[in-house]
Amino acid sequence: MSSVAVTGASGFVGRALCVHLAARGFEVRPLVRDPGAFSLPGASPPARCDLPDVLDESALEGVRAVVHCAYATRETNQDRARRVNEEGTRRLLEVSRRLGVSRFVFVSTVVAYDGAPSYYARSKFALERLLDPRRDVIVRPGLVVGRGGHGLFQQLLDNMRRLHVVPLFAGGRQPVQTVHIDDLSDAIARVLEGDLRGAFNVAEAVPLTFRDFLRTMAIRSGTRCVFVPVPERPMLAAVRLLEKLRMPFPLRSESILGLRAMRRIETSGDLRRLDLRVRSADESLAEVFF
Repeated sequence: MSSVAVTGASGFVGRALCVHLAARGFEVRPLVRDPGAFSLPGASPPARCDLPDVLDESALEGVRAVVHCAYATRETNQDRARRVNEEGTRRLLEVSRRLGVSRFVFVSTVVAYDGAPSYYARSKFALERLLDPRRDVIVRPGLVVGRGGHGLFQQLLDNMRRLHVVPLFAGGRQPVQTVHIDDLSDAIARVLEGDLRGAFNVAEAVPLTFRDFLRTMAIRSGTRCVFVPVPERPMLAAVRLLEKLRMPFPLRSESILGLRAMRRIETSGDLRRLDLRVRSADESLAEVFF
């Protein structure tokens, strides 16, 4: 049975991955900020990981791979975000190398590219470049769909249900490619089981527009709402001002910039390498709201 350490195990992606890997026979070592508040049947006792300052290195001893899911996506202070995300990833990678971990699996995003408009996408791209494609793995998921959590999908759903008004930037024409949380977990498990290396884009092959995705979400969730075209630049400036004043608002500037970063990504070849079929957006939403 292979041992795998998973950072961010209390998060949406990390927890689902731990459950999935344990069910497939892996010895799972969860790393979380607060081990006392975390429990997961089938996994080893949790170890503490509050990057970049705190890392229980004993949890990485003897493991075959480290899967790095932890990421400060809700941190509004960019200096703190950079410290956690960038310094934290560098420290985790250094410790993994020093302890002889054979593979480092980094959960990135399909919108990670050089010059991307959002900090999230740019930082993910920069951290990808720290890895060695001959020994490490980069998994780039599309928009992750599933029940619960605090990711972009849940934020969109919460705002839709609370406000019943959905803003559409650029008419909602951005291409979006989704992946169900279980399919993403399956992809990472196949990477580990198949001893694969390199980068994998994991999302449905054929995108739909963001507008159509939101409309399907509203229908599947039974939410009545109005779709309102909104000019991006004035709204972005207003949201940034509200953030500077620390005033609550249902939209974040990073979310708006993330929409600007959306583009069609080729996934068919990577899915064939994984021998994996991922659900379409409609299939994923049907499973979430059955």
